Amino acid sequence: MNTCFAYLYRDGSNDKQWGSVTFRGAPDASLLQRLSAAFESDGFFIAHQVRLPELFCFPSAPDADDHCFHEMAEVIATANVPDDRFNRTIAEFVAEAERAAKAGWAAFDVTAADAGSARS
Repeated sequence: MNTCFAYLYRDGSNDKQWGSVTFRGAPDASLLQRLSAAFESDGFFIAHQVRLPELFCFPSAPDADDHCFHEMAEVIATANVPDDRFNRTIAEFVAEAERAAKAGWAAFDVTAADAGSARS
């Protein structure tokens, strides 16, 4: 059994782009509690800080209502083959989220011309 981590980006116009990553290993209640605690309220996190693909979906260009946070949608057990490009287990991903939270979620301005350099 593996773990599917589903997440989304919701822009300032409420347009949504969905994504998911399947990690090795089954989820358990303690891992899910730790993951929820690592993310900001309502499951918000910065995707590149936990090495997940960013899902930005601005219809044209980002505007002042847009932001850099992604949102956890659900974490479920799955028989799907793991597809995390770093071959992490769900426990390794949770530990990475905890480290990112401890370091601080580094928000950046998606409207800035140099926003890409903020994610380097």
